[in-house]
Amino acid sequence: MKQATQDNLIVVGILMGIIAAACAVVYYPQNRKLKDLRTQIEQEERRLIETASKAGAVPGMLRQVQEMRNRYTNFDQRLPKKKELGGFLREISGNLGEESLANQTIEPGTPRRDNLFHTLPIVLRFEGPYLSLTSFLKRLGRMERLAQVEKLSISDKPSVKLDGVCRNLNVEVLMNIYFTES
Repeated sequence: MKQATQDNLIVVGILMGIIAAACAVVYYPQNRKLKDLRTQIEQEERRLIETASKAGAVPGMLRQVQEMRNRYTNFDQRLPKKKELGGFLREISGNLGEESLANQTIEPGTPRRDNLFHTLPIVLRFEGPYLSLTSFLKRLGRMERLAQVEKLSISDKPSVKLDGVCRNLNVEVLMNIYFTES
């Protein structure tokens, strides 16, 4: 029996050695690697939360950019130099002619000086149908040079009514042209 007990003790000792070796070779390194991976996961989750909070500001910034685009839609228009004003007036006159607007008069006013630019008021008077008027105003808005309509007066022409409908309009436009001195 002593022999069986000794053999049992040897087998138990070998099994304990195998278990200890498995723990030393497999369990502890894997456990350490698992701890490292959990730490990395926690760090990445914190970084993800920080990034998400930063990205939360993007929709607000996009909204601000769109508001600025809307506010500065005509920002790409440029101020003409004083020597270019003749061409500018010819362009307005050409737009009036292309729309078949009759009895055209263009009356430039006295230029006003501001800090960074000058303003030249211009009074335009003409007659024509409503569609020609709207087309002319669209052309004014698309002009490369900076101009602004200050006042628009429209009245019907009493002598040209058919079936109670006005066929021609008397129009007076007060607009400002902006330019630089140089």
